[in-house]
Amino acid sequence: MNNQTELYALVERMQHSQQEALGRFYDLTVSYVFGLAMRITSNQALAEEIVNDVYLQAWRNRASYQSAQATPLAWLMMMTHSRAVDAMRREATVTKQQLPMAEDFDAVDEQGLSPWEQLVHIEQAERLETAFKLLDIQQRHWINLAFYRGMSHQEIADYTGEPLGTVKTVLRRAQAVLRTALTSVYPTGGIYE
Repeated sequence: MNNQTELYALVERMQHSQQEALGRFYDLTVSYVFGLAMRITSNQALAEEIVNDVYLQAWRNRASYQSAQATPLAWLMMMTHSRAVDAMRREATVTKQQLPMAEDFDAVDEQGLSPWEQLVHIEQAERLETAFKLLDIQQRHWINLAFYRGMSHQEIADYTGEPLGTVKTVLRRAQAVLRTALTSVYPTGGIYE
């Protein structure tokens, strides 16, 4: 990380409840957080969930951060490591309860995506990631809860403690931002067709 000074300043702004500072903090550090989560879990979906949880925890615990104890990046890495280890323990418990692997588990997947289709999906994911950066941290978090965790509006309201109407409004606005950004990339409808 080249600019530790900026990270310290961003955490200080977060401690003064400046939510946009968390967005910039996220942009500067998410690759490190995701990278560590992936190294520990080797599971992209689980790593993405850990990333969301880490930044939510960073926001909630921002007042307790002390620069004398750790750099901002080290603080995030400690949270990430802890969350990833906990997630792996949960996964190990679930795995013990699963059925044994089928004998033909290594058979070629005839219905899988071709290399071209995989490339298209990767490109769409990159464009979605770019569009995602247009959202504020609350919108990103709630979109992740809705789409990656499959939570309903009511479940998000219960989880966050926000009124159901607020959740619906924030999600509707976030989806409008994403739709506008993605339809400008895919003028004929693209991924929405």
